[in-house]
Amino acid sequence: MLPNKTGSQPLRNSCASGVLLRDQDRAGVRRDNRVYLRHPIESCRTIALRRLDDARQPMGRWFLADIVDVGEGGMCLIAAEEQSLAPGQWLLMDLRAHPGFGQLRMRAQLRWLTRARFALTFGVAFEAPLKELPVLSVERRKQRRDPNQEDWAFAEEREPALS
Repeated sequence: MLPNKTGSQPLRNSCASGVLLRDQDRAGVRRDNRVYLRHPIESCRTIALRRLDDARQPMGRWFLADIVDVGEGGMCLIAAEEQSLAPGQWLLMDLRAHPGFGQLRMRAQLRWLTRARFALTFGVAFEAPLKELPVLSVERRKQRRDPNQEDWAFAEEREPALS
């Protein structure tokens, strides 16, 4: 289980008197409407993701993402900028790098994304909330792996993926 500290700061109303919340929204301050608390992650193994089509069948290649934070309802991830993702899109997450999730695969829906020069930061909501926070595995590799070169990915290419 994650330590009992989230690292997040309590929400403070830092606006000057007379400034309305909707004015803060216009200025780029985003409200946090999450149902579940998020817990920041310092260093853990990456997870593999794959886009799903409208019928929720896998399409395209796997790509890696780093976990920024996790909660019972979803997580924030960072991936390479070249990923073509859109809010509302469904993703298949391969969680074999983190046995603490208690499942091999999960579906999640992309809720928001921010593109930066070299990275894509995005938040996903799990198809079904977790019962408890997972224990995440620490990253110990020196080189970033390509999930498409792993045995399980090769096996999926030979057989239709089960979702």
